[in-house]
Amino acid sequence: MDKELTREERLEIEEQAINALLQLGVKFQTPLKIAVRKPPKWIYFWNKHFPNHVKVWRDKRIPKDWDVEIKEIVDVNLGKTKEAYMRNFHIKPLYGGTICILRKLYLQIEIENPDKVEKDVFRFWETMAEIAAVAIINNPTIVNNTETRRLQRFLINNMTTPLLQKLVTIIAQMMDAAGFTNSIRLIQGAGITLPKASRIE
Repeated sequence: MDKELTREERLEIEEQAINALLQLGVKFQTPLKIAVRKPPKWIYFWNKHFPNHVKVWRDKRIPKDWDVEIKEIVDVNLGKTKEAYMRNFHIKPLYGGTICILRKLYLQIEIENPDKVEKDVFRFWETMAEIAAVAIINNPTIVNNTETRRLQRFLINNMTTPLLQKLVTIIAQMMDAAGFTNSIRLIQGAGITLPKASRIE
């Protein structure tokens, strides 16, 4: 007969499960509209001949706090693959305060577009980008500040329409009335995976 777990043991297991689920969430990438730069040759030479004093080079056009990687993607204009900088984002389960702010933004769209007309998507482009920015930052205490506006502008300039629409739809699914815990359950149940990266335009 299996031993019945104590309340403390159940809480510990639940906490471990939640911490594991926090590693999930909505992950997506968007390309930067700048050409990839390779490290200068002297960096390769130095690291090869002085392995105990390796120098790390980074493209100074990219802020230090951005999570960026180089990937091969298809350039539809050239009809071939090319290297591009891809900025990674991770939206974790939403806090209650963040959900309240997001509801106001979704309500703006509902009031102005009650029939959900697809062709009006560009009319709400800035609001949709703000929704994504608020969800990514996921901190109600810094909404409407410089960080939110900067991220919103980045998304406006770099995301394609299909990717932003898909992202806004997924964020809406995460806004469960029960808050943080159910947000985790929604993510687990939906089996959300990394959406395909947007193409370079």
